[in-house]
Amino acid sequence: MFPVTTRKLWSHDGRSATRRIRQNGIYPTPRIQRLRNLWLVLKMLIVGHITGFIRIKREAVLNPEDVKTFRSSKAESMQEDPVVARGLRAHRNDLESTLPFLAIGLPYLLTDPSASTASGLFIGFTVFRTLFSVCYFLAAQPWRSLSFLLGELCVLVMLGQMLLWGFSH
Repeated sequence: MFPVTTRKLWSHDGRSATRRIRQNGIYPTPRIQRLRNLWLVLKMLIVGHITGFIRIKREAVLNPEDVKTFRSSKAESMQEDPVVARGLRAHRNDLESTLPFLAIGLPYLLTDPSASTASGLFIGFTVFRTLFSVCYFLAAQPWRSLSFLLGELCVLVMLGQMLLWGFSH
């Protein structure tokens, strides 16, 4: 189905990246990694669909052709509903934070992090992003900002470790 390469990444001591991942205890949990990725993608979809549901429920459409279909009465203003705008901002923020995290997950594992550090960062990011989405819809400050910052800190730690690994190898 997907192209498979037989080329392996080698560390300075000659061990393949796959072997290092297995020995560090990260490799035995691909199911957890898949579930984590699945949850993050589902959460992004859920946030988007909640926003769409709110838009329909509040009859908050912006396109003139949608007014006939989704509004029971024509409104004179075609401005964005504040609740819908909040959902759109939450969804945009999800895309801006979660997609980069998903993109660097595997490359991060190839840098040979400790299993506890990698698991902590992965689980931490997932929990903080879930809390962020809930807090965004509930307008719960300072928890929304705190969960955002802690989630971003997980990504920054991963990127920092990757950068340090790159300079040392």
